[in-house]
Amino acid sequence: MNYSNASTDRYTDMMLEHTSVAIAVYDAKDLCLLEANTHFLTILDTFLSPEWQHGKIIGHAMSEWIREAQNLAIMDIYHKVVETGIPYRGTEFALSTLRRPLSYWNWSLDPVKDAEGQITHLIMTGTEVTTQVLERQQAEQARAVLSQTNKVVEAERKRLEVIDAVARGVRESLDTARIGNIAIHAIRTHFNANSSCLHIADPVHKVLRLLCAYTPPSNEAGEEARKVQQYVPYEHTPVSRQALRQREPIAIEDMQAAAATGKMDPESALLHPGARGYICVPLWFGDHFEGTLAATFPDPISSDGPEVSALQGSGTHIAAALAHARLHAHVESEHARLRSILDQLPEGILIAEVSNGAISYANPTASQVLGMPLKELTELPLHQHPWSRVAEEGTPGDQSLLPWNFAVIRALCGETIRSKETIVIRPDGRRAITLTSSAPLYAENGFMTGAMIVFQDVTAQKSLEQHKNEFLSIANHELRTPITVIQGFAEILQIKAKQSDSLDPITQYALTSIAEQSEHLTRLIEEMLDISRIEEARFILKRTPCDLMGIIARVIESQAITTRRHELRFALEGIEASDTLVAHIDEERMTQVLNNLVSNAIKYSPTGGNIEIGLRHTLERPHEILIWIKDHGIGIAAHEIPNIFKRFHRASNIDSSLSGFGIGLYLVKEVVVRHGGRVWAESTEGEGSTFYVILPLPTVP
Repeated sequence: MNYSNASTDRYTDMMLEHTSVAIAVYDAKDLCLLEANTHFLTILDTFLSPEWQHGKIIGHAMSEWIREAQNLAIMDIYHKVVETGIPYRGTEFALSTLRRPLSYWNWSLDPVKDAEGQITHLIMTGTEVTTQVLERQQAEQARAVLSQTNKVVEAERKRLEVIDAVARGVRESLDTARIGNIAIHAIRTHFNANSSCLHIADPVHKVLRLLCAYTPPSNEAGEEARKVQQYVPYEHTPVSRQALRQREPIAIEDMQAAAATGKMDPESALLHPGARGYICVPLWFGDHFEGTLAATFPDPISSDGPEVSALQGSGTHIAAALAHARLHAHVESEHARLRSILDQLPEGILIAEVSNGAISYANPTASQVLGMPLKELTELPLHQHPWSRVAEEGTPGDQSLLPWNFAVIRALCGETIRSKETIVIRPDGRRAITLTSSAPLYAENGFMTGAMIVFQDVTAQKSLEQHKNEFLSIANHELRTPITVIQGFAEILQIKAKQSDSLDPITQYALTSIAEQSEHLTRLIEEMLDISRIEEARFILKRTPCDLMGIIARVIESQAITTRRHELRFALEGIEASDTLVAHIDEERMTQVLNNLVSNAIKYSPTGGNIEIGLRHTLERPHEILIWIKDHGIGIAAHEIPNIFKRFHRASNIDSSLSGFGIGLYLVKEVVVRHGGRVWAESTEGEGSTFYVILPLPTVP
């Protein structure tokens, strides 16, 4: 099919008008716009002043309608294409005016040559790529955001990895060196640190002591800094001073820049070649300063960067681990100190566990007393110790004593035993007597955890006491016979003297003195025998219903005969003289108690005076009776009062001319206590003493 040239031109114009590409034809000589499609003209109108719009630029040179500097640069491109004949390709050329938003274009400028090869025309084509550019820019922005997010996530991952590595590593550790090595290794593994170090606080010497550190082998400056920082006094550097006063990390983003601007001492040990960033994390656990964790970096850091947050997070776990290690070391030190003290005590110490009755601790003295090696002693449960042979092989004295391990077993049942004699049967059959105390041990929550027993080997003392008691018993029996003979003959001589009335006064006085002193010696012998009976558990009370007022009256009457310088007065409070107070007591022993107390009041009031023997019901307990003996004698010093009822004790202010062995008050207390009563004294030295005795009365049903 043949088409005419007119039709072809029409179709060509149609295509040029409706294409999405802006097309224009320029004269190569003067850059006169010869022809352009509507799309080109429409776009160009947004850049032109009104007089050149709507196609008025066709037929005019570019220099006439272009004014802006940017577009003048475009003219240079046109001239260059004309001169070189090399086509120009521009991509993503940005266009923007007040009347048109920013748009992007790919455009080209191609030379058209005639038959002689001369450039006669320039064809400019432009394709808008705004959508593609914006989409690509959005994609790039999204990738940039994603990249930044990935960096943040990666930094957070690193931070968490460091914290997790440190937390897992130090959680169960009580070794400070291991804690430090874990922290330093984590920093080395996850961060490009020049150096890192962990100092622990020494509050006694007020220094930071280097626990562990890392510097690359080739870093001589860092190694030198490490030597300098072995011990850092609290107030030695600005960083250490600051660490004591704050809990937030101390970050120097760029030490080199800080030194150059005077914000940091150029002579600081932290400054060495290659070190830029610096972080120091104060390690606090509660209100206790544990130390510092520090690191230097080859590049500047940010005060809110991942390195700071990672070290800060790790520091929390490190501080807790160091605190636990410190407290554990303190407890272990105290345990070791206590164990050393217990190991050196002359008393035997045992600790038994409530869970299985096994002995968990025994000191060397316990091993020696029990006759067993420490290892065997702590391996053998309490109930397996050879106590049963006491009943089979022991002497009657042994059988009356509690086996030592029973004292612990009773303590494990919650009972407390104080100063009780126990029997020990050693593996070789030898026996030992121990003075034992035991008590249960409780935890803070109130649950019993075990029991402790403290015992002292008193076998030698008991043997001496036994020999002494045997001697006293033999001596008393041997003395009783001659004393009885002396008393008998003295009485015979006194009777004959009364009958014949032939003795002179001196002889009569001598006979009376012999009788009185032999009677006094008899009482002393009887008291010493009483001590032997008490120690050998043979002291027995013979209780019967007795008139207490009658006993007191007879004692006063008998004691009044012995003195002319004292007046003995019987004082009753709330009780009539005609009343009868019946008490279930041993009449002989109670008479002995009252005689001892009244005779002491007479003896220790050498200048004479009134002695009051009183009686009344107690105010607190109506079924108890209170007896008191009050004198105005020499009194007793305050520091002596707690000891006056002890055996063989005599007060230091007593005249040596006053006779006595210090056993009277001891027997008084033993008798009163065995009656279920109480006895005590109140005294002021130089003013006199008052002794009080409380006895129970039988209750009326």
